[in-house]
Amino acid sequence: MKNAPELATIKTKFDLGYIVVLESGEEAQLRVLEQKGRELEYHIAGIEEKLYGEKISVYITYRDERYCSVSQFSPVERKEREEIENKKDKARKDCKIGNNYLMKIIKDYEWGYLCSEVDGFLSGAIKKPAPLLKVGQQVETVVIGKNQNGAPYLEVYIGSNA
Repeated sequence: MKNAPELATIKTKFDLGYIVVLESGEEAQLRVLEQKGRELEYHIAGIEEKLYGEKISVYITYRDERYCSVSQFSPVERKEREEIENKKDKARKDCKIGNNYLMKIIKDYEWGYLCSEVDGFLSGAIKKPAPLLKVGQQVETVVIGKNQNGAPYLEVYIGSNA
């Protein structure tokens, strides 16, 4: 919509984010996926009330006669975010069973590890039992399957430095 930011006042919260009031008096929704910084932190922590009455900068992303939505991300930031999501989608589609990827361990859960491709856009999971891995560790993996969304299930590649 508009490339220039507008000032908005945080009025209240709702289950998906904040209701804000634009300088024109129009109410708009600032949903969680369009939040960043303090506003996102407070929403996740469930302490949104502390921000009521605060003025923030937003960009209008959609408007019709009944509904207005805004974002704290600029049009350039939203375009970059979309391009990254497109690259992640392409990486999932191009990923084939048997392919090898150098992955970095991002999270260690009881059931397994979440990992992201080093210098790439693919993310996946290594199910436990698996070799003991540490968050931040890089490991060579092989794709052994894919979930319904196309995200790969991985195993540590035999002969890797795990």
